[in-house]
Amino acid sequence: MGAQQVFRAAAAGVVVLLAAIAAAGPAHRERERVATIDLGPADDGAARRTLAKALVAAGLDPIMGDGVEDALAGISGYRDDGALAVDLAEAQHAFGELKCSDAIAKAEQAVPLLATRQAAGIVVPELPRVLAYEVLCADRTGDTDRAMLAASRLRAVGGSPDVPAAVLDKYPDVDIVAGRDTVEIDVTASEPGAALWVDFAPVGTAPQHLVLSAGEHVIAAAAGTKRGYIAGTATRKQKQVAIELADMAGKWSAIATRVAGWHGVPPAGELDAVLVAVNARVALVRQGDRVEVWGHAGKNEPLVRLGGTDGVRSLAEADRAAALVADRVQSWDEHAPDPDRPLLTESTMPRAADMDQPTQWWVYASIAGAVLAGAAVIYIHDTQNNQQQIVLHYP
Repeated sequence: MGAQQVFRAAAAGVVVLLAAIAAAGPAHRERERVATIDLGPADDGAARRTLAKALVAAGLDPIMGDGVEDALAGISGYRDDGALAVDLAEAQHAFGELKCSDAIAKAEQAVPLLATRQAAGIVVPELPRVLAYEVLCADRTGDTDRAMLAASRLRAVGGSPDVPAAVLDKYPDVDIVAGRDTVEIDVTASEPGAALWVDFAPVGTAPQHLVLSAGEHVIAAAAGTKRGYIAGTATRKQKQVAIELADMAGKWSAIATRVAGWHGVPPAGELDAVLVAVNARVALVRQGDRVEVWGHAGKNEPLVRLGGTDGVRSLAEADRAAALVADRVQSWDEHAPDPDRPLLTESTMPRAADMDQPTQWWVYASIAGAVLAGAAVIYIHDTQNNQQQIVLHYP
């Protein structure tokens, strides 16, 4: 086989290989994960849904599930969320069906959990609602003792518009009923210094010596994300009680706390820490009607607002913000020049360090060797009678 035939065969192999690669198409690539950071104001998640829809339409993957989307809006998730949600839903359903015994039972399960959240400084709008179920159901069934206790608790949390004043007036506060016995008790918590609340009112920190009226009470304690409670009837026989606190922090509680503390678009370093935590390179940051696009090609690149003025959009232009993300992700994945970073340029002036250094001996040796090699090639070519031979060696 002549030299030209050998080259033709090699070229044909390359063409076949390139054709096979082209036919296979680009390798499957997972959709880019994009964080949606919602800085408010609260709108029942409408803005987040708008941004998520735009991201999906652009072929991107909005980060959702396991409570992370709430955390990115500064809303903490807790380990007891599921149990509390079930109790609240079942209490509401039973109340709507006029199954008062079931409504009271489910409300009694939800009340202590809500009390621990209240002690932790968490807003609990559900508490007046479930206490209203108790008052109204106890009044309907003629359970005076239960109605009086529930009415007292409802007053402590500010009342409820669901309970008419005429109903509430039928059950005066237990503290003004004459002749009530009192009980003294020492309360400790597994976390010294934990905030203590008795029947939805603060009483100091643990440990604490309390004087309570005889009867049922809910004592809640909280320290950070750790919470606990005891509920039952106080008696003179029990002089001490201890509250065990359990950590109720959810998987994304730290992120939720961080985002909730920003009160506006934070410095790039703060945003970057959250993106690292959720394994994302890009974020849409919403505040009011303003949406900003932030991102970077990788961990070694600085986090910047993408697209200059194009990286700031109104919520109505969510699709354009998502399109900008998709464009940047494609550029990064194809290793194209990043339009959000200035190109590096090298000066055409010789560097002072190079000018000062003497030329090394091996540079001259390399030049001489190249000249000799060129002369040898010319000599061999002239003595081969224009005959060329290519020999392939195989291992």
